[in-house]
Amino acid sequence: MIKLQNVSFGFEKKEILKNISLEIEQNDKIIGLLGPNGAGKTTLFNIIADYYQKYEGYINKREFTHFLLPDREYIPGNLTINKCLRDFKKIYAHFNETRALNMLEKLDLDFNKRISSFSKGMKEQLHLIFALAQDVDLYIFDEPLAAVDPVTRDILIDLIRNWRRKNSIAIISTHLVQDMDNLFDEYIIINNGKILSHEKTKEVIQTQSKSLNDIYKESVKNANDY
Repeated sequence: MIKLQNVSFGFEKKEILKNISLEIEQNDKIIGLLGPNGAGKTTLFNIIADYYQKYEGYINKREFTHFLLPDREYIPGNLTINKCLRDFKKIYAHFNETRALNMLEKLDLDFNKRISSFSKGMKEQLHLIFALAQDVDLYIFDEPLAAVDPVTRDILIDLIRNWRRKNSIAIISTHLVQDMDNLFDEYIIINNGKILSHEKTKEVIQTQSKSLNDIYKESVKNANDY
């Protein structure tokens, strides 16, 4: 379990996270962290991943392994796919080469071409594949669906949907919530550094008879109007 209790964080005089309390049970599930740009999603991820340690409040989490996929390209463009496979085996203790190869072979790519030679959409697929190939307890994906074309977005969503590891969690941040009803088992809405809700997706959709996108937009609007 990951538990945050009354966690606040800021830079200098700017408060970014405000009294965050959150519990995430260990299970094989995909959680959406939904919020507008600047809501505090990346900061929350950095705290959960132990990149930011000077915060107020309390975090209780069992020992777990994690991989953070940042909201930028993290694989050097001058590397080939073959070189990436070799380097990831050396750098990341939990990298599963067999899983990576199973996903990569479906793309029918030249493994000797440099990453920089591929299209933006293909680069995004490669970044996600090398992240999903980690054997870790917690996968943290920071806006993997932003700034990609609709076709690439659908491919990335399918990759994530097909991902499942027993007792592992994937938390995916996004401000683009349309057509996400069947992706997230749970969702967390954050706005202006505050958690607005943490719910099971199907239950709320069935109860309210609304799409997740409508629920998200209504929640943020009500918080801004309050």
